[in-house]
Amino acid sequence: MTRIVVVLSYPTYHSVADPAEWLRWDNRDRRMPALLSAMGADVELWGVAREAAEHVSPAGVGAPYRIRLFAQDGGGAKSRDHWSDAMVAAAKADPADLFVMIGSNGGAGYRLFDRVLEPDRRRFAVVIGGDYWSRLVPRAQLVLTECAMQETRLVNPAPRFWRRAIDPARIERLPKSIDTGLFAPLSAIARWDVLSVSRLTRYKSFTEVGTLAVDHRVAVAGGGPDHATLAARYPEIEWLGHQRNADVPTLLAASQLFFHAGRRDWFPRAIVEAMACARPVVAFADRIGADVLPADCGLRVTERSYRRDVAALLADPARLAAMGAAARAHAVATHGLTSSEPACRRLLALAEVA
Repeated sequence: MTRIVVVLSYPTYHSVADPAEWLRWDNRDRRMPALLSAMGADVELWGVAREAAEHVSPAGVGAPYRIRLFAQDGGGAKSRDHWSDAMVAAAKADPADLFVMIGSNGGAGYRLFDRVLEPDRRRFAVVIGGDYWSRLVPRAQLVLTECAMQETRLVNPAPRFWRRAIDPARIERLPKSIDTGLFAPLSAIARWDVLSVSRLTRYKSFTEVGTLAVDHRVAVAGGGPDHATLAARYPEIEWLGHQRNADVPTLLAASQLFFHAGRRDWFPRAIVEAMACARPVVAFADRIGADVLPADCGLRVTERSYRRDVAALLADPARLAAMGAAARAHAVATHGLTSSEPACRRLLALAEVA
């Protein structure tokens, strides 16, 4: 039987501190192993956690698979850099036909690449997200991307002439995977004009969100180490704190539009979740492409235009409704529960020729 090990490059607690909540998460990272298992592969999902543990995936899309969590034992102060040498030892001993790295630049991924994948010439694929380039990318047999902007930079790395161009034949587009039954339109009284969802760290910018809060009712959902600092800096924003992913649809229902201010993400999952809940999305055009945010689903704005564009959209209920309906239709058609199946079939084919 073909064996595939899916590895989380970032530790499980990087975004979700509670291990029980992490186990309940139902996202693309968890569905892809289930889809591969249903296709007949022997699949495991590996991750770094505070404590070692083993689980069987909960019932859902696809078929069950084994989850192995390895205790963190290095990596420094930043959680994104954490790794586990127990995972490294397990990988060295594992006969996997293919490793699939979720995330290109987490500490666990780098450690596994440096200690096992590269020196032992093991075959692997990488799923890229916020950062599209790392030393793993040119060595991967397959690079799974999120959007056209990433692909353009991979194929044509100039002016970064020192980077190796990636052959388009080694690139596979990977849609988001959203439960469009959970993330669906709900009826609610609008408490806010604008909602953002983000982890609260110094790497995230809330300047534009804070500016919008001067003129509009704005809320931000999310927790993180910089919560207190940001709340003091932008008192006009209603800071909702950490929210369970399953509760986000209720928050979206109580808002009129979703605003993504990030400059480090090419395609955050929160954009599709907002679309699925029939909320227009506003994001910056220098980072979020038209393939991610079609024109009829929201606004791609600039630093000069965002205040004017958001105000005009909020003043036009008919346009808000039309964009919300188009956003919902796009999310259902493109980013549903089984949207990862074509990419999974390609991963399985790659593993079978190892």
